[in-house]
Amino acid sequence: VDAVVYFRIFDPIISVTNITDAGRATRLLAQTTLRNILGGHTLSEILASRDAIQQLMQQQLDEASDSWGVKVERVEIKDVRLPQELQRAMAAEAEASREAKAKVIAADGELNASRALKEAAEVIAQSPTALKLRYLQTLTF
Repeated sequence: VDAVVYFRIFDPIISVTNITDAGRATRLLAQTTLRNILGGHTLSEILASRDAIQQLMQQQLDEASDSWGVKVERVEIKDVRLPQELQRAMAAEAEASREAKAKVIAADGELNASRALKEAAEVIAQSPTALKLRYLQTLTF
């Protein structure tokens, strides 16, 4: 994930006395915060709620860096890239899910067909003439 953090030093005296390198500390804090926040979300949640994640990250960074004299102005998540192995694993998982759904649909179709055959058998069993007509119908096809 590529993200950008825009920050400024609002109190230079505090930023020099409370921390050695406010810029470096803010960047490290941003990396850690990004990992912590994104680690609690799925990929689809990250893609769907990018704005909410950015706001949450900005709030947490601003609170943590306030004692350093640093004000976090904005956080932007620029790009979400996936490694090739993860893309292949996700594709395999999606294919397995589609196959499982297809099997469920096929099983439902077979269940409905068997119910229809059972009902037809009950109707034919009630009338011997219907059985003879059905037999003759099968001979003509």
